[in-house]
Amino acid sequence: MLPVRPRSSRLFSAATLLLLHAGPVAAQVAPPETPQETPQEISAPQAAPETASEPFAVRDVPLLADADDLFAPLPEIPTATELPPVDFGEPLAMDPVAPLDPALLAPLPSLQGFDPAPSADFKFTEVAQEGIRYRTHVDGLDGTGLEGSFRRLSALVRGENQTATAAQLASRTNSDKLLMQRLLFSEGWYSGETEASVSVTGEGRADVRLQTMPGERYRWSEIALDLIPTERPELAEGFGLKVGEPIRAIAVEESEGALLRKLNESGYPFAEIGARDVVLDQTEPTGSYLLTGDIGPAGVFGPIRMSGFQPFSEDHARVIARFEAGEPYDVRMVDDLRRALIATQQFGGVTVSPVDSGLREPDGRAVTEIRIVGNRGPQRLLSGQVGYASQEGFRAEGSWRHRNFIRPEGTLTTRAVLGTEEQRLAADLLMGNWRQRDRTLALGADIANLTPPAYKAQTLAVTAEIARQSTPIWQKRWTWSLGFGLGASREQSRAILPDDPELPKRTFLFVSIPGTLGYDRSNDLLDPTKGYRLKLEMNPEISREGKRVETYARMFLEGSGYQRIRDDFVLAGRARVGSIVGADLVNIAPTRRLYAGGGGSVRGYDYQGVGILGSNDRPIGGRGLLEGSVEGRYRFGDFGVVGFVDAGSVSPDPTPTLDGMRFGVGVGGRYFTSFGPIRFDIARAVNRSPRDPKIALYISIGQAF
Repeated sequence: MLPVRPRSSRLFSAATLLLLHAGPVAAQVAPPETPQETPQEISAPQAAPETASEPFAVRDVPLLADADDLFAPLPEIPTATELPPVDFGEPLAMDPVAPLDPALLAPLPSLQGFDPAPSADFKFTEVAQEGIRYRTHVDGLDGTGLEGSFRRLSALVRGENQTATAAQLASRTNSDKLLMQRLLFSEGWYSGETEASVSVTGEGRADVRLQTMPGERYRWSEIALDLIPTERPELAEGFGLKVGEPIRAIAVEESEGALLRKLNESGYPFAEIGARDVVLDQTEPTGSYLLTGDIGPAGVFGPIRMSGFQPFSEDHARVIARFEAGEPYDVRMVDDLRRALIATQQFGGVTVSPVDSGLREPDGRAVTEIRIVGNRGPQRLLSGQVGYASQEGFRAEGSWRHRNFIRPEGTLTTRAVLGTEEQRLAADLLMGNWRQRDRTLALGADIANLTPPAYKAQTLAVTAEIARQSTPIWQKRWTWSLGFGLGASREQSRAILPDDPELPKRTFLFVSIPGTLGYDRSNDLLDPTKGYRLKLEMNPEISREGKRVETYARMFLEGSGYQRIRDDFVLAGRARVGSIVGADLVNIAPTRRLYAGGGGSVRGYDYQGVGILGSNDRPIGGRGLLEGSVEGRYRFGDFGVVGFVDAGSVSPDPTPTLDGMRFGVGVGGRYFTSFGPIRFDIARAVNRSPRDPKIALYISIGQAF
């Protein structure tokens, strides 16, 4: 029983608190018993305070006789002889206390009768036991297409292979009954009835049955979009919901998201989707849909503003953007700018959002600022890789990269390679988005010692190149590059010729102007499934060896095509021809000749192993090149398998020929990631030479072509 405090007790408590708050009081202080300096009188007020909240004042408190003497006796505390009168006023009138409910005074039930099983709106047909194994039966979902989703989410199905207590079984059954109802509601079955039962079939065995009668499926009878202006009906075109279609929750959410996206793409940066109103008809299985909201003013692109981490200026951000100030707003251009900023690798994270500047064009359109907020990403990167191949030997590479060595977007990369066939030191400076979006300026210096099967060479080169290339962010139809190279090399062919058995060392000076032109109609940069690509390479070059000067051109034409045969199967093909015109083979440096064979050419053969061989089975190289590949690519989920046939030939003449064609066959596996497929290929040469491996393995990122 709850205690009720009497009224007098409450008044007494108030008076007590008043005295405690006021402290000790007295009308007069008695003189001290021992002779001391007479203290001043402490007076109490002659009347009670007007309110209980005002404390009594204590005036003229005496000071210590000697403040500097810390050990002097303290003055005696005065004692009060009488309390001041306190007027409590009139007593308060309180309403009578209502009597308590007798149920509150009843004793609690005994814990011995407590049932730990959760309450359920179904019943066990027999007394449930502990350690039950059960089977789940689902009836009534056959015509709805929801049984697969139900079994995937069902708590009963997940626990079928384990024993359960009665409480667990009841909880799972309740949960699955609600799951079944939610799934039916999400697809438009609102009038169905669902029942659940548990039958004990034997010792530790039970059957759980969930049964539903979906009833009639509700369909839309009316669709209304209140936020679309009557003068702009085209903004509602393509809205996903249609009269007569079933009422599906996922379709409602997708349609509203698609509508907001279309409004943003159509020039309304501040459109907002409001509340939806869905009304179901009780007399027939139909429902009406009303969507509210506000599309806001139309917008035009305004200035770009940056805050937070700024690796480059706002002017450079405008170079990266694909829109100009004053153009109609389009959220696709904003998304593209965000992806391009991420691709610069300068930011750890970046957001790009429209902000209403408050300014208006003469026609009423809102000037929309594009606000970039970024945080600092790692500016320096140290990386390395180690590998071994039976034909190419050991190879270790380390690199150090500074992503903003020169503003804006000047990435400096230094590399060092130590391997069986290659030792190299190199440095490259790449200026990204150089004065134009996706245009790069690259400067490089390289010194290397190379010992592949065909030659030995010590090379030194400096290069410069301007290029417009495709990126995963924006795949371009036309690409190009134009460069300049200056180099020197000391070379020695490793192929022994009948008329030149001494293998002399030769020194060359080179000046080259390489250029490329590409045309891409494929649907993906790393994993195309349809379309084609064409690429032309031209490299005019002047070579000087001693007093001999040679002028020649290295030319390549490559094409690839992709055709989807089925949803899970793609047929791909590639052809490449190359030619060197203007100089005899013997006067061309071994590093400039054409070779075939290896992972990027004819798989299954030794690197540079296809073509004319010397008397010691070393490749000589040639002036004519012909390569081709066919692949069948089958994909299942995130994995795939590939079968392929490669072919290639190298001739001493500038005209490519089928003479001496070599073939390689193999199979491969693919693992598809967010950045492209990782490929594993195993190949074998059909008409192999003693130098070619019995089996060759290739691992890389991206498809072979």
